[in-house]
Amino acid sequence: MSPKTIFASVALVIALGSLEKSIVTTPLPIIGDELGAGQALTWVVTAYLLAATAVLPVYGKLSDIFGRVKMLNASIVLFVLGSIACALAQDLPTLIAARVLQGIGGGGLIALAFTVIADSIPAREVGKYQGYISAVYAVSSIAGPLLGGYFAEHLSWRWVFWINIPLGGLALWMINTNLKHLNQGRESQFDWLGAGLLMIATTLLLLLLSPEAAISKVFLAFALTINLIALVLVERKVSDPILPARLTRLPGYMISVSLIMCSQLLMFAVLVYLPLQMQWQQGMTASTAGLIMVVFMMSITAGAYFGGKRIAKTGVYKSLVVLGFAMASVALGLLYFGMLTKVALALGGLGLGLTLPALGVVVQNVLPASDRGIGLSMFGYSRELGGAIGVALCGALFHMKVPVLVGEGAGHGLSHFDPQVLGEGFTLTYAGMAVVSVIALLATIACLKAQSLAEHVTHDQTLESGHEQGNLPAGNHKPDRKDIAETEATGAAGDTGKGNDGTK
Repeated sequence: MSPKTIFASVALVIALGSLEKSIVTTPLPIIGDELGAGQALTWVVTAYLLAATAVLPVYGKLSDIFGRVKMLNASIVLFVLGSIACALAQDLPTLIAARVLQGIGGGGLIALAFTVIADSIPAREVGKYQGYISAVYAVSSIAGPLLGGYFAEHLSWRWVFWINIPLGGLALWMINTNLKHLNQGRESQFDWLGAGLLMIATTLLLLLLSPEAAISKVFLAFALTINLIALVLVERKVSDPILPARLTRLPGYMISVSLIMCSQLLMFAVLVYLPLQMQWQQGMTASTAGLIMVVFMMSITAGAYFGGKRIAKTGVYKSLVVLGFAMASVALGLLYFGMLTKVALALGGLGLGLTLPALGVVVQNVLPASDRGIGLSMFGYSRELGGAIGVALCGALFHMKVPVLVGEGAGHGLSHFDPQVLGEGFTLTYAGMAVVSVIALLATIACLKAQSLAEHVTHDQTLESGHEQGNLPAGNHKPDRKDIAETEATGAAGDTGKGNDGTK
């Protein structure tokens, strides 16, 4: 099947998953007024993000065992049912519970969509589609608040959720029409206990990082520690753990997971704190700050697009990650000195955009087919976690210089503070992010090794092959007789060495 057809089949799924994170933000005040909500209103957003992030690895592992299409169907159905429950909610607790259900479905949308792409498009070629994926993200991020505001003002805030029903139905039809060949699984017992402990650990960690959590941070840290110890003990005893240790031995996998976390950490730091600086310290309106931030989003899309094209053409990826983090370091340096904000946004966006396809192809390239679902889900998991850690880290740095507001002033932002004091807080934040970017740059140079990118997709679904080949790149798996016959028939036997990274 044409890669374009496959990509079109999952593009709507990616759009649904990313749109839902932003479409609710604009009508939140109207929802709060109608349902009589107080400060707990922010949990309408937080509940979805917590649930969606916690179930990410579970969907990946289940798709390895039961097949991609089955789990995509389950994910979309749960997402639509959660949307219906949200649209019918008559009070805030019901709405929050419905958002949890919607998040449990939504967590599988993007993770499984990327796995389907990896199952169908070789690592050498998948980079060229990263630009389109980034464009879907960018359009969804911009369209979400606009659609949410329009529905809330001209129809009802409930249409924010009703709109998911026809879109979800269309996504189901496209997936089951075009992707039925991707429904193969393998024989294995699912690690339910490990999955439960991992979801609890994720929830505790996100609550620990969230400033909205009213629970004691000491209690959360203690509970997280106990949970992680239990998870390690359980994972060492089961035959097919939710987090296979063999993934850590794949060349380039762990460093790519760590670097994508750093990339998203930097991205969310800029997305959240620069608009605050423009409004609180510089006195800009929200709309003006938003327009300036479009430069950043468009630059990320452009970086991912051209980086993906470059990888598909040359097989080079390490130099793109090095260049990306170098550009991000320079951009954060400009923000630190308060110089050339738009140039810094364009430079930083292009740099971080370059890292997205490059790190993605490394992960896809080394994963055996039997672990592709969980491997890519953990890659997406670290990406989501990086954003949460970035916002929390920036908040800690910022408030080292700026006092935390309590009481009456807490609801009015920090715009009445001395601009010089605010400037010191933002400057320290950018300095911290610049240090993170430089560390990521040095780690890339030292730890990310150049490899050949696979030019075909392997489809070995047996658990045994996952154990035997767990330390080999996907393109270097031992071919079966059918593969050899096809290779000889096409005269491509000598092409398997193409795509060496030019940074070697």
